[in-house]
Amino acid sequence: MLNKILAAFWANTKRMDDKRIATLTMPEGVFESNNHEYMSDGHKYHQLDVYYPEGAAQKLPVIIDIHGGGWMYGDKELNKPYCLTLAKRGNVVFNMSYRLFPEVTPDEQLRDISRALQWIAANLDNCPCDKRSICLTGDSAGGMLACFTAMLSVSAEMRKIYDVEDFGLSFNAVALTSPVTYMDDGSLISVYTKHILGGRNYKKQKWAPYVNADKIVDLGKMPPAFLVTSSGDTLALSQTLKTAKLFEEKGIEHKLMNWDKFDGKALPHVFPVLYPESEPSGKTIDEMLAFFKKYEKQEEII
Repeated sequence: MLNKILAAFWANTKRMDDKRIATLTMPEGVFESNNHEYMSDGHKYHQLDVYYPEGAAQKLPVIIDIHGGGWMYGDKELNKPYCLTLAKRGNVVFNMSYRLFPEVTPDEQLRDISRALQWIAANLDNCPCDKRSICLTGDSAGGMLACFTAMLSVSAEMRKIYDVEDFGLSFNAVALTSPVTYMDDGSLISVYTKHILGGRNYKKQKWAPYVNADKIVDLGKMPPAFLVTSSGDTLALSQTLKTAKLFEEKGIEHKLMNWDKFDGKALPHVFPVLYPESEPSGKTIDEMLAFFKKYEKQEEII
């Protein structure tokens, strides 16, 4: 019954997203290579797109994006306007889909993402990719998946816990937009997230003790992190601030961008992804790209 209620909620969200996306102007001058299968099982969610500026004459920084949607909604089309905006600004952007709850739980989504990253690692030379600059982004549920994926890239112990193969990529930095990085901390949102994890049965899984950010950051060296939230972020303001505080306590390099209001209006959950054309989104993207540039390597990292 609960899954049916949630499915109805996300179906309504899709209708609103379709209307919102229809109002956006897609950036021109961006080359698209779409629907690459990163697994050969024919699953519609095992696909990714690649975007970069048309006629790119030099190697460009790489950004890999993981969409949000509460772990049970969305695909790569949801974040396409945002990813095209990032590509227009001079980046090679990989935009992936992954399987959704209730077909899979977040641990399996992390394995899907790892397979997508294996494909990306094997195909970097087929695009104008600067291997000195490879960064990861994610928003909301995708922010959690990006945070955990960043840790999987640096921790053999965590890869063992989550049954994830080494995907052969390292990240200069990660950007987490309104990340839900605490899935079972007793907060109100945990009522939902514990269901997504598998309900009561999830406690039997070997990864069960490692579903909150504070339980994984000591398993390896977290890449530098750029965090974004806003006063209108009713879903993840507290989670983002809690994550920033954790990073501060652990000495993890990070920058928090917490918007109050813009022109007297509170900015909503994951606003840079929803409205990449807006002025506050543009300023946020500028800050994120500057943060990524700060951690660019002098030598290729893979």
